[in-house]
Amino acid sequence: MINPAPWAGRSHPGPRTVPLALSEDQRTTVEAAMRPDKTEKRIVRRGEALLLMADGVAPGDVAKILGVHPRTVQRWRARFRGPAPESKLADAPRSGRPPSLSRPPTARG
Repeated sequence: MINPAPWAGRSHPGPRTVPLALSEDQRTTVEAAMRPDKTEKRIVRRGEALLLMADGVAPGDVAKILGVHPRTVQRWRARFRGPAPESKLADAPRSGRPPSLSRPPTARG
């Protein structure tokens, strides 16, 4: 986990940073989702971004800390607004055929 103390409340150009609303239960859920060893890197990165934004770190600073483009942080911020931001860490379902790793059984005769 990244310590937000040196980054929160830091002066930066642009409008004042408004922290995202995140309850203690939601924060616990996000931290638990980031903890398992087999969690995807993109979910961990989004979780870190969500926690940093909830602590009042500016989007430009979040981008520097996580090594992503500032526009990506803006998109994440828009994504996490509203109810249940912790449920928006994973990718949305996509259309198309589900992946298949095995061949379908063939009739032998």
